[in-house]
Amino acid sequence: MPATIQLIVECVRETQQATEQLVLVVGKPGSGKSKLFRELAAMRGWEYVDCGTLLTEEFLELVPKVRPLEAPFIMGKILAEKKADVILLDGIQVLFAPVLNIDPLALIKQLSKKQTILAAWPGEFDGNNLLFNQMGQKGSQKYKAGNIKIIELN
Repeated sequence: MPATIQLIVECVRETQQATEQLVLVVGKPGSGKSKLFRELAAMRGWEYVDCGTLLTEEFLELVPKVRPLEAPFIMGKILAEKKADVILLDGIQVLFAPVLNIDPLALIKQLSKKQTILAAWPGEFDGNNLLFNQMGQKGSQKYKAGNIKIIELN
């Protein structure tokens, strides 16, 4: 088993005892996050979920002001239906769309209180903050990492 996969499996195992059962695999686009997640799904039987499938009609019909409040319930219901030990959440860049009016990190953290989530963070980690660079925008959005388990891919 490659070292990265072994490290991820160990981090997920440790995280399953925490209040927030979240591990982030951080890497720029093209770093291999999606490939790694598909391998983990095949090897471990974990559930691979593309975030685009969480943006249901029910969610998109909500007025933007209500979306941050309802997102954890609507998306949490979809993930709970998977009945999976671990959710591999890929393609989270769709959650950064300003029109959605949600904080992607806060949403994922809230979802991870109900089940273990391994999420692919499309950006960088500077030691304290998770950075996300929206296509076509100058500068990066910063999110405090806090005590989230982070695995960086180069």
